[in-house]
Formats: sequence, structure tokens, C-alpha cells
Amino acid sequence: MTKFRLLSLILAALSLIVASACATQPATLTMSPTATTPATTPKLTLLRLVGTIGPLSIPLAYMQQNNNLASIAQKTELEMWSTPTQLQAIIAGGQGDFVSIPTNSAATFYNKGVSLKLLDSSIWNILYLVTPDIGISSVNDLRGKRVVIPYQGAIPDAMFRYVCLKQGIDPDKDLDVFYTPDPIQASQLLLTGQEKYVLLSEPSATSVILKSQPTPVALVRVLNRALNIETEWQKATGGKSSTPIAGTVVLGNLKDRPDVVNVFVSEYQKAVQWMLANPVEAGNVGAKVLAEQGFTSAVLTESMKNIDWRFVPAANARPDLEAFFNTLAQVSPNFIGGNLPDDGFYYRQ
Repeated sequence: MTKFRLLSLILAALSLIVASACATQPATLTMSPTATTPATTPKLTLLRLVGTIGPLSIPLAYMQQNNNLASIAQKTELEMWSTPTQLQAIIAGGQGDFVSIPTNSAATFYNKGVSLKLLDSSIWNILYLVTPDIGISSVNDLRGKRVVIPYQGAIPDAMFRYVCLKQGIDPDKDLDVFYTPDPIQASQLLLTGQEKYVLLSEPSATSVILKSQPTPVALVRVLNRALNIETEWQKATGGKSSTPIAGTVVLGNLKDRPDVVNVFVSEYQKAVQWMLANPVEAGNVGAKVLAEQGFTSAVLTESMKNIDWRFVPAANARPDLEAFFNTLAQVSPNFIGGNLPDDGFYYRQ
């Protein structure tokens, strides 16, 4: 048999094999589906959002009520904390995934070894001195007076102490400081006339002021925001330090899941933007989760006018945060857990 004849037989056999294989496959398939479909990360069964009794809960509520995190979780729940003790239990026990929190509390937990990362700073002004006394125009006017502050050792206490000290006032000697366990009790003391000078964050400040407005059954005293603590802070620091008061952290192993965290950050930022563009609707959303605390949609909508909302990713806000933390530490290192948190504290996308 010639070489040419042998080569022809081999080629004919190969043609039969290829034709047979093609005949057994659908004509429209050219490769296995598994070769072209990328692997996907399974959704979380449950995503736990934890908000505080205040405006930071509105974006979280919007996300939960509209199922905006459906791409990463089968179900999203929203729980609330109202006292530092509850927050500590949630953080220490890993009872949440994304938690709204004062930034100095986040730093303190991180410095104590809690596995977390700060995602953003979203609230930069929220604190006011509310009183019926129209003669109060500076911190110095409070000398010798009794001032009520919710949450001893928390951010309102730290900021107020700093602005007092910078104006030559020792809060422990020149003022009669009285602490309450929460803003609700502080508000009641003000509304009932038992106290005249109360440090309140939003929406509590707006709530008591609206309740004191003239009506057929109005209180005798009309309340007002006598001092904006952020303004006093700027005076005390010479404008060198802003007040990145609160934001959001991610807890535990979830901080190492950028596929989940990045979606949350994106949706949270969108929720903040929606809230600011739709204050009335946002008030309705917030009222659904804050009704038990007496915050109506009208109060929450009005309160937004008195809050400096600015979503800033944690890594971008780091210079402002470190300046803020250093200033708080001048009052007491305990306000930030002893020292500045290191690079691992800040989430980077």
C-alpha cells in the first residue's frame, strides 16, 4: 500500500469520527455552559442591620423596607440600639453585621480588639443646647448653671466638655452637670420644666422644640436651640477640626467579604442621597422604626434641616477623623479607647 493510500484512509477515518461526534450534540452548543459561566458567591441567608434611635436609622430602614440588599442577602433585618450598654452588647456579641455607631465608639471598640472596620462618616453635626432661656449665646453663659447631658462618657459629653474647657470653664467645678441614661429622660425633664439647660442630639432637639410651640394646651416655656455645639467646636479649635460624629461599621468576618461590603456601601450612599432629596418620604420611612420613641414623620422631616449629612468613605474621612479623635483625647484618652486606631480601622474599597 502506497503512502498516499494510507494517508487517505486515515483522513477518512478521522472525518467519520468528527461527523459522528457532531451528530450527537445540539447544533447551537459550541462549548460547555460551565466553561463560560463565572462562579458566583452564594447569598447570605440573613443580613443584620443595626440602627440607633436617631437619624442614622433612616437610610438603613429605607434599604430594609425596599429590599435594596437582595443581591447579597436572602433576607435583611433591622434592629435598634438605644443605650451605650445595648450597643456594647451588640458589638461584643457579634449580634449585627452593619451597625450605625458614633465614630469615637467605633475607635474604642477597635482599640479593644473587636473585629470591625469603619465604612464611612455620615453625620457631621447633630448636637444642640436646648433651653427656654433666651439669654444664652455662648458656653460661658452657662457658668454656674445645671446642665443635663444624656449618656455619660459618650460623644455629647466629650464634645461639650471640650468646648467648655477651651473657654476656661471646668465642667466639674463651674457647672452642675447632671447625667441621664438616655435622651428620652433628658427631654422629659426639659418639657416638664424640671430642668432648663439640656444637651440634645437630633431628632430629640427638634421634638422637644416642636412640642413647646404655642397651642391651646402649650407649655408655658417655648424652647429654642441656644447653642450649636459644632459651631462652638469650631470656635474652640480655631476651625482646625471638624466633627465627623457618626457612621457605619462592618463587624466580624464579613469585613473580609468585599463582594458584600461594597454592595452595602453603595446602597447606603444611595439611601442617604434619596433621604436628603425626599425629606417628607424619608420622615415616613423613619417613623416606621422610631414610632415607639415618639418620633413622628413630621419631627423627623423637620429634624433633617438641623443635621449636617455628608457621606464620606472612611478612608477619605481619615484626616478629619484623626483630628477629631486627637481633640477628644485632650479631654480624656478614654473617649477613643486610648490611642488613634491604625490603618486596619479604615475600610478601603
